[in-house]
Amino acid sequence: MIEHGRGLLAVWMDIPAQIEEDFNHWYNEEHIAERVGVPGFLSGRRYLSLEGAPRYIALYETLDAQVLKSQTYLGVLNNPTVWTKNIQPHFQNFVRNEYELMLTLGTLPEQAAPYVLTVRLETDPAHETEFNEWYNTDHLPALVGVPGVYGARRYRATAGSPTYLAVYELANREVRQGEAWKKARDSAWTQKLRPHFKNSAANVGELLFAMP
Repeated sequence: MIEHGRGLLAVWMDIPAQIEEDFNHWYNEEHIAERVGVPGFLSGRRYLSLEGAPRYIALYETLDAQVLKSQTYLGVLNNPTVWTKNIQPHFQNFVRNEYELMLTLGTLPEQAAPYVLTVRLETDPAHETEFNEWYNTDHLPALVGVPGVYGARRYRATAGSPTYLAVYELANREVRQGEAWKKARDSAWTQKLRPHFKNSAANVGELLFAMP
């Protein structure tokens, strides 16, 4: 059973094809275990992006955002293993953001969902208050109500950009192709605010590996 916290470390990246096999072995056999072994880390999950770029996604839940400032975590981060040193120079289109939880809706599954949708997004300061009200009271509840969506969480970045992240746990990748999803994501309020969306990036990921 996954324990959920109030912090999240999220990473998106590409890797050259010629090193991809070694990269996946490193991630599954060493890197996730190293991170999840840090006190305050609750889980680590990896996804292959089927829609959107970059190609790989990693999500680590933590008790809170302060875990990523702990001496134990910083010690691991700043003293990479030999294998890590060999892999890291090959990272491409690398995005690493730290987040704090804003809102959880729905019933998240006891085990990692087979698919996830991550949406990174922000708006201009003039619309931010209305943007958050829309997201929390209109947009997120509507999408969580679509069959096949277990639940969703919204985060605010404490390091990195864009400012906001939404993570949706999905039963299958076809959820977003159905009429219910299309209707839920296109309310009148959504249409009003859409011209003010900035730096949007969406990925649909298929689960590759989870710990625990």
